[in-house]
Amino acid sequence: MKQTFRSSGCHCLFALFCVAQFLPTQAQEAGHLGPVPAETCLAERGNLILDDDGSLERGGKITAKFPDSLRLRAAAGRWERSEQANAWRSTWNPKMGHTPVASYQGITANDLIIEVTFRFGELTEPWHHQCFRIAIDDRPLITGHIISAWANPNNEFIEQGFLLQHIRKQKDKTIIEDLMLDHQPLTTQAHQWHTAILEVVGDEALFRMGRHVAYARAKQIEMPKNLVSLTMGTTWHEIKRVRIWNATANPAWPAHKDKTLESRIEFKPHIHDYNRVRKPAH
Repeated sequence: MKQTFRSSGCHCLFALFCVAQFLPTQAQEAGHLGPVPAETCLAERGNLILDDDGSLERGGKITAKFPDSLRLRAAAGRWERSEQANAWRSTWNPKMGHTPVASYQGITANDLIIEVTFRFGELTEPWHHQCFRIAIDDRPLITGHIISAWANPNNEFIEQGFLLQHIRKQKDKTIIEDLMLDHQPLTTQAHQWHTAILEVVGDEALFRMGRHVAYARAKQIEMPKNLVSLTMGTTWHEIKRVRIWNATANPAWPAHKDKTLESRIEFKPHIHDYNRVRKPAH
């Protein structure tokens, strides 16, 4: 049974367009879905692929195993249980190498809806930054990210803001193609919980978090996908919930696209050439 919800956080005209759908999957019947998912706009939810409610151990050499051969590795950074129920906190220091990453492997779907609830702490060290990224990849065939969705307040590795990027590299990290697909302003606060939702259908991607909206349409987005990763900044970050669904095109999207994107600043995708001095970790 499908249910629809109206939310002030959606930039759409009708509740039938921005929908939060519950499907009778085994996970839902077992009561694992919990709180109402965020509404969708570009896509409609299909089967629930993964619901990471934080109950499984992770970090270091531990691999968290989910149904259907899905796996979570969180080897980069340090991961510990937060004081929040089933939330996980990542931390980092300059001796650790790559900043914290949680990698969900074994996904076999090209069209996806990804929803993550997260927050980050204040900046207390000169090497601290706040940053959150959802990336969708096709490993090991492609080095880089088919789509990177950034909520980046102050990480100098890439432009600050609410971003969509496509980047492919050679095995030696030489860049094949690096495209900035969208770049929007971003306002965030430390300690505040945010729910970010990335919808990818065909050659389109829609990234939203509260009132923030980024959108892109590019042929590169259609490339095959098998992995979703979450990258954090170098101050503490916490993840409270990660859910991934198969997606199908929302037939109402063309009619209500303009209304959904009305707060977005017009942006022309271009080759990405970021010449600022970058920090060594991202």
